[in-house]
Amino acid sequence: SLCRDNNRNYESSGGKNARRCDDLYLLLLNRGSVRLNNQMQREALEDLSLADSLRGRPDAVVLQNLARAQEINGYYSSSDRSYNTAISMTANEVNPFWLRASMVKYQLKDEGGAMDLLRRVENRFPEAPEVRAAYATILWGKGGEDNEESARKKFLQIPDRQRKKYGDGEFL
Repeated sequence: SLCRDNNRNYESSGGKNARRCDDLYLLLLNRGSVRLNNQMQREALEDLSLADSLRGRPDAVVLQNLARAQEINGYYSSSDRSYNTAISMTANEVNPFWLRASMVKYQLKDEGGAMDLLRRVENRFPEAPEVRAAYATILWGKGGEDNEESARKKFLQIPDRQRKKYGDGEFL
């Protein structure tokens, strides 16, 4: 690519014949995000991993997209680490991606960590159907009559029209 060629010139000339191109990570971040949304999971993971590497320091936006790509590709432990770092960089402001991080923790059998994040997300977005569905899923997964009843109640708090989508296999 043009940016890579430019950086090779920069490095080979000791910085005298060219200006370093530091924007390649942004191009890869954008392309990786588009690829995620176009169901190109493997390619997205490659782009976002490279974007993270080229960035040279932790970046919350890069990491949350990388974590999503890792999650979709089934790399839950890596995804959890990426989400944790991104969350630590945005700890004062709950973001919607925290819900995905919570569900990754649930996949890894870290129910305590999943519930902790989910409670914080619910405090910030109490009416969001996705939050209620995630809460119901975790409660149901814990088992026991009390949890299952709480899960039903939480699921029934989702408006009818939106709740029907969660029964549609194509939506999920």
